[in-house]
Amino acid sequence: MIRTWSTTHIGSASDRHVPTLLAAWAGEAAVDHHCHPLLRWPLALEAADLRACFTESRDPAQLEHVPQTAVYRTALRRLALAFGCQPSEPSILTLRRMSEPGQYTRELIQRSLTGLLLLDFGYAPPGTMTLAEHRQALPVPQREVVRLETLAEGLIERCRRVDTWLDAVRTELEAAVRQGAVGVKTIAAYRASLRLAPQAPAATRDAYARLRRSPRPRLAGDELCHPLLMVAAEECARLGVPLQVHCGIGDADEDLGQASPLGLRPLLLDGRFDGLRLVLLHCYPYHREAAYLCSLHGGVFMDLSLAIPLAAADGARALAEALGMCPWSKLLYASDASRLPELYFIAAHLHREALAVAFSDLVGRGVLDLEEAVEAGRQVLGGNARRIYPL
Repeated sequence: MIRTWSTTHIGSASDRHVPTLLAAWAGEAAVDHHCHPLLRWPLALEAADLRACFTESRDPAQLEHVPQTAVYRTALRRLALAFGCQPSEPSILTLRRMSEPGQYTRELIQRSLTGLLLLDFGYAPPGTMTLAEHRQALPVPQREVVRLETLAEGLIERCRRVDTWLDAVRTELEAAVRQGAVGVKTIAAYRASLRLAPQAPAATRDAYARLRRSPRPRLAGDELCHPLLMVAAEECARLGVPLQVHCGIGDADEDLGQASPLGLRPLLLDGRFDGLRLVLLHCYPYHREAAYLCSLHGGVFMDLSLAIPLAAADGARALAEALGMCPWSKLLYASDASRLPELYFIAAHLHREALAVAFSDLVGRGVLDLEEAVEAGRQVLGGNARRIYPL
């Protein structure tokens, strides 16, 4: 049903090595080090459902404009090429409804050339598969990454005092790692500023007391999110697992102006966090700042998950710009895909092509030879993740 890999990028003299690189990586199963679970099938997918996966907006009116974006037009054309149909919503949705859901999903994941999924179940809309269901549905190895704020919110009811709560977070993180979790992710950027700073103990106690009085406690604000993040960073360093930090685009909740990774400086300089491996997620439009941190600090890594598909051609440019300072031994592959297998498929195609264009340019400029570029791409697709996660 689904055709083999092909390239549709805009050609230039510096792109002449792209087909060779893609062919060399065709046997390289990627480690998707940051992604989210799929929805259960069968799923009656409508045009609005598909469009919603290609925008961060929660404004229903914005769905009318999604078809007028580069990322959506790119997605339709890639899916049409895979299915052998017209690049239109009706054609693609019709073919999807006619397919057996499980087979359709497994084939899309297979064609994404993904060999291992590191799943964050903190983002789980109604109808999302559990980890056990996910493992049964997809014949791909899967491991879990703990979402810090979700875990911490689940402990509020039983912990009267903030210090007891933070101690309980430490205990639960250790238990999760012992049970197989390979990392921790924070969404502090959704709920507070990433400009980390010590918080006055009295302010933190007062904020926690207010949180416990709330009928539906939801972590927010620097007074709680910053101490929580620092506790998690200490535990990740001690347990030997990476701490994933959302920065840049990724959620309508966040104040993007407060989501630069440069605010994480305390985690990089304080001796309490020695040995911490910090993985910066998404990064766009702060990919240059993230690349700078990767060039300066031995324990910092980055990806352009979500930016590659969502920012379309600009995501590919961002990847090339990141390689201006970020060592390719510190750049990771991730899709940030969720809900629908189409997102895994589209993100994988665009990411590999962006990587091939970026490394082809480096070959064309004499920075790398072709063999070195092939090996560098293999490291980005999986080797780097296998090195820094306890896999």
